[in-house]
Amino acid sequence: MANRTVGFSRFKVWTVFIILFICGAFVGVGIANWGHSLKLKTDAEQQKGAEELTSCQAIERVLLEQVNHNDNSCSDNKYDLETYKKLVAYGCPENREKFLQAAQNLNAVIAVTCTEYVPADKTCLQIEGHLNSKLGSYYVEMSADEHIERAKIYAVMAERGCPENSAKYTELAKKELEVARGISDDKFNEGETIEVVETYKRLKMQQDAEEIFNKAKKLTNPAIDFIMQVEKIINE
Repeated sequence: MANRTVGFSRFKVWTVFIILFICGAFVGVGIANWGHSLKLKTDAEQQKGAEELTSCQAIERVLLEQVNHNDNSCSDNKYDLETYKKLVAYGCPENREKFLQAAQNLNAVIAVTCTEYVPADKTCLQIEGHLNSKLGSYYVEMSADEHIERAKIYAVMAERGCPENSAKYTELAKKELEVARGISDDKFNEGETIEVVETYKRLKMQQDAEEIFNKAKKLTNPAIDFIMQVEKIINE
């Protein structure tokens, strides 16, 4: 009778052990399946997030990952400059000014610190780098006079900088003048009028220069010296 009781007890122990083993196996499989499902869900969400990006956002994501944030060597700076140029050309329009400013700043750094990258026949790069450093930071609350000053710098860069960049700097100068005119409603004082006329002439925009001069004559009672000075600029 005692042996039968002991045998039965052993049977119960093994039965419990087997049941626990089976339950553990099911739990393990369940966890594995849950982990796999979670991975599939995460991958699907990443895929969905990638699909929701616009083309320009996808381009920006790839190019920005190529920028060397911690290395300031000349070779890396030069590579980053080319990357920012691509971002200006192919990135999202709303980020163009930001990337353009980053490219200009980096170009100025390269022109000053990496002279070995400026060939003798590329002094135009040094000119652009020097003038870029004069632009300073762009901010929304700029006065009309500050926009005129930026336009003058861009106009000189268009004329004296590298020929392949002339069209770009011309457009930037025109944009700065448009902003200045919008802020002031074309009501410039004599000094501002002379600077705007000179800048338009440098940009070879004769009609716009004459328009500013004619408005100045109508809005004020300019002195003869002022009229003669502006007419000389326009007729040069």
